[in-house]
Amino acid sequence: MGMRRRGGPAALSREKQKRSRPLLTLLGRTLSYLGRFRKVIVVAAVFVLLATIFSSIDPLILSWGIDFVLTPGSFFSGLFLLGVIYVVLRLAGWLLNSLYTWTLSGAQAGFVQALQQDVYTQLVQADLSYHKSQQSGDITSRVTSDADALGSGIQIIIDFASQLLLLIATLYLMLTSSIYIALTAGVVFPVVILIVVLFGTVGQRTMLASQRALGHVSGQIAENLSGVHIAKAFNREEETAATLSQLNQEAYHYGFRFMMLMTLMQPLVRATGIAAVSAVLFVGGSLAVGTFPVLTIGQVFLGTILVQRFLRPLLHLSTMATQFQASMASMDRLLDILEAEPSVTNAPGAIPLSPDSDGIAFEDVTFAYVDGVDVLEHVTFSVAPGEMVAIVGHTGAGKTTIAALINRFYDPQQGRILIGDQDLRSVTLQSLHDTVALIAQEPYLFDDTVMENIRYGRPSATNQEIESLCRLIGAHEFIEVLPKGYYTLLTEGGSNLSAGQVQMIAIARTLLADPKILILDEATSRLDAYSESLVQAAQEKLFANRTTVVIAHRLTTIANASRVLVFEQGELIEQGTHDELLALGGKYKAVYDTYYAHQSADELSEEAIRTAQEELAGTHQKPPEKRPRSRGDSPPPRSH
Repeated sequence: MGMRRRGGPAALSREKQKRSRPLLTLLGRTLSYLGRFRKVIVVAAVFVLLATIFSSIDPLILSWGIDFVLTPGSFFSGLFLLGVIYVVLRLAGWLLNSLYTWTLSGAQAGFVQALQQDVYTQLVQADLSYHKSQQSGDITSRVTSDADALGSGIQIIIDFASQLLLLIATLYLMLTSSIYIALTAGVVFPVVILIVVLFGTVGQRTMLASQRALGHVSGQIAENLSGVHIAKAFNREEETAATLSQLNQEAYHYGFRFMMLMTLMQPLVRATGIAAVSAVLFVGGSLAVGTFPVLTIGQVFLGTILVQRFLRPLLHLSTMATQFQASMASMDRLLDILEAEPSVTNAPGAIPLSPDSDGIAFEDVTFAYVDGVDVLEHVTFSVAPGEMVAIVGHTGAGKTTIAALINRFYDPQQGRILIGDQDLRSVTLQSLHDTVALIAQEPYLFDDTVMENIRYGRPSATNQEIESLCRLIGAHEFIEVLPKGYYTLLTEGGSNLSAGQVQMIAIARTLLADPKILILDEATSRLDAYSESLVQAAQEKLFANRTTVVIAHRLTTIANASRVLVFEQGELIEQGTHDELLALGGKYKAVYDTYYAHQSADELSEEAIRTAQEELAGTHQKPPEKRPRSRGDSPPPRSH
């Protein structure tokens, strides 16, 4: 966990140099999602704009009230009327703002749901090369946190329009009430606008870098927690914590920088506002006194209120600009997913795989995950319909890559792969995956019951069909003794089962789908001898007339194959039956002498397979306990 860091500081440093998409592009994509809720948003916009108009009028009512009180001979009824109008305007503004919040919340929830659904659909359809290049925690952060942050963009856009309207209305009242006050306040306005633009530009880059850093932290946490047992086994807890601390420090660095920007910007704007109010009070007060006053006391009061109200929208707009940049940064990260082009797609005019197509053929196939580093080189072989072929070779020989290519998780750079006489590139992916099933080396179980995990292979299967299949492969015995049998709830990945039990359920799930072609990527490697023997005993019936490719390290599996393909460093170097390859005396013979010969096949096949056959016949009894072998006993024979 501390050795290879896709999400480490180096990767983070590379990402922070990556340029974001243009703001207009991000805004356009956001508005395209908002278009789905245009009616609700228009209603919400009307509510907030009316509330803004009412709130821009109430200072004028207060100004009239002050002048009315100071005017000799004024009547109480006129003052009472102004008071009623003021209260009505305030209540109407409160009601309209409440309706706006209630209406907009529905649009925000729908917006986030639609966006998350599109992102999730894209992730499900993305090919394996994309998922292998990303951290799961970072992806989760984008689907959840970034989508929620972008949801606030709706409110920001509408609030921006209302604050802009308030700004224009306030400026209009300021100009019509007194040109002197407007000119006095106008001196400081360019300073405020300069501050807003400057901090908004820097804030966008800082916020984007901060969100990317937080995504890396989330990814690293997910990776560390999933591999915490490895860290403990190798006493690497401190190193793991130190690496996470370094990533967290990077995230803190950007977050602190952003907070410093906000901390500096708001006091600067407020200080400028205080200076503007002081100037208005000084100039307005001077013009409101004397023998020939130019302004009334009400106009001076109105001027101070309008200056503050003019600066308040500017401050809100500056804050919204930063929040808006944060939302756009979230959209930028989400577009990384939405605009990711899958490398494996249905070709134009792709047709379903024919029901008669069977058998597998590799024709001069060369493949590389990274350009210039070939994993397979000029591989040519075929598997006849109904044939069972075993693939062997050292780690890194290309065995798992062959399984991935048959499932078309990737496309080869050279050559072609056929099922029957159809090139995999010319058939639809859905029909291919309906025909080919893979039992992976590391199976995955979902957070659901045992029954539903198996039913995942064929949703229409009945409980009786699932139980019969489990009896056939020997899984029924251990499932039945689980706390709730087939309805036992499994934790994510099947962590409350043994490795062998997880593999048995994965095998049952795949066999329930009844695929025409079956790929087993060391599918029995995690089974103990007894469990493997049950699967081996069931294979004769379950794999009959089924094209099967087995990637295995067990001699019992290899010996039952009609042919064995031997790979070394991405090349097919030998092929033939088990006996033919032993007689050849080549690479397979060397591997056999150093590895397979010590697996004691008879020790697996005599007692264990006999027990498995009894299990299939319904007469199984628990295997007798082994008595300790005395010194005079001879060891069981080994089969070479």
